[in-house]
Amino acid sequence: MDKETEYQRICDKLGFIPSEFKAPDFETEDDSWTNPFSALTVEENVFLYENGYLNNK
Repeated sequence: MDKETEYQRICDKLGFIPSEFKAPDFETEDDSWTNPFSALTVEENVFLYENGYLNNK
């Protein structure tokens, strides 16, 4: 599969561009917050990491 096509599919699944995601800054632990990347499979997370799509540009 083409890298850009796979990246676009993952962005559509997340609903945002992974490199632009800013996690909330919690003062204390918040068990009610769900990490949006948990919607991805391990393979999708590895794809983003290995291809540099999680780096801030």
